[in-house]
Amino acid sequence: MDKKQMKLENPKRLEELNPQGTLKRIGFQRSHVLCDIGAGSGIFTLPAAKMTDEVVYAVEANSEMLKIIEGKAKDEKINNIKYVYVEDDHFDIKGKSVDFVLLVTVLHEIEGKSVFMKEIERLLNDQGKIAVIEFHKRETPMGPPIPHRISKEDVLSALADIDFEVQDEFELGENFYCLTFARKDK
Repeated sequence: MDKKQMKLENPKRLEELNPQGTLKRIGFQRSHVLCDIGAGSGIFTLPAAKMTDEVVYAVEANSEMLKIIEGKAKDEKINNIKYVYVEDDHFDIKGKSVDFVLLVTVLHEIEGKSVFMKEIERLLNDQGKIAVIEFHKRETPMGPPIPHRISKEDVLSALADIDFEVQDEFELGENFYCLTFARKDK
């Protein structure tokens, strides 16, 4: 296991993120298509793939991470994951084909948030939802330096250019928060 995978799969981190419980809490269901952007080592991708009869997109800019997910999926005989290597602001996924976009400790890394969020909006169907999990923007036992983190207010402003509003907000242990968004009623 490499250093990045060890960090992503730290037992305390996994316990707080509680992938299966969190997916249930955000409303992910058996009939949903999920797009895990910045899938890392698959800590949400694999549980999601087990929870749905549909496809789960593992979107990642690091091909080594996609290989790790692929290896785990093969070991667990999971075959409903599509691996999407991404190099730019466009994802090779059909528009309006996704029910949930999941961003776990990813948004603080994105430079062009407005363009990024427009691409997410393109992927989501009319009932589509976004779940953003990030580190609190304060001192916590784990996480990047505080200036590198993104506050809840900054997440809201990142979504200002798309037609979504907060649906739910909750904490995951002492390190993380989760915001879920749905399309605004027209």
